[in-house]
Amino acid sequence: MQSIDPQTDLPKHLLCDHRALVGALARVQQEDGASLPLLEQAACGQYLKACDALSYRPARPVVGSGDKEVHQDFAVCMDIAATSPLRTLATQLQAALLAAAFESHPPLLDSRFHFNDFIVQAYPRNSRGITPHVDHIRYQGLVAIIVFSGQGDFALCDDRSGRNTRHLPAGPGDLLLMRAPGFAASTKRPFHQLTNVRSDRVILGLRWDTREGEPW
Repeated sequence: MQSIDPQTDLPKHLLCDHRALVGALARVQQEDGASLPLLEQAACGQYLKACDALSYRPARPVVGSGDKEVHQDFAVCMDIAATSPLRTLATQLQAALLAAAFESHPPLLDSRFHFNDFIVQAYPRNSRGITPHVDHIRYQGLVAIIVFSGQGDFALCDDRSGRNTRHLPAGPGDLLLMRAPGFAASTKRPFHQLTNVRSDRVILGLRWDTREGEPW
């Protein structure tokens, strides 16, 4: 297990502190998701430069079939170098989230939790976004999404029809947190969606893939 200092703060160019993350994780436990300011605007610009240097491919417009069909409209890059500042940001955030999770007894996250799945998604203005879906069960513990640019409506919902939509603030600099199986000993996987993309949106998605390297 990684050594955790429960008073760890995020680096100074980030806006939230240890107590803010503890509160956000409490909201995730109660409401399945939470958002909070994370990055100063100048820092967003720096990370956007790192994103601009990546090579993207179009995401498949439709995944799944039948009543599990999901429509998505974005470009994606999963090849992010270990030396990228995006990886450094992920490592810093991971340490801070573990410190916050271990404030609870029992802890909200498994001590093995670590980000090993990194994805940058670029949604053009007027993109269709992505329809209600759940993440694959292989992703465990907690999902973190950092918004670098753009405006769009991110929401949790109850099912694939989008019933009982609950919007979370998701503007530039915001951190979105969403529970995954194993968070607070729960198996829940919340439905979520992105709609109404009003300007070019770039995000970094961070997940713990517990079956990394295994076929699925």
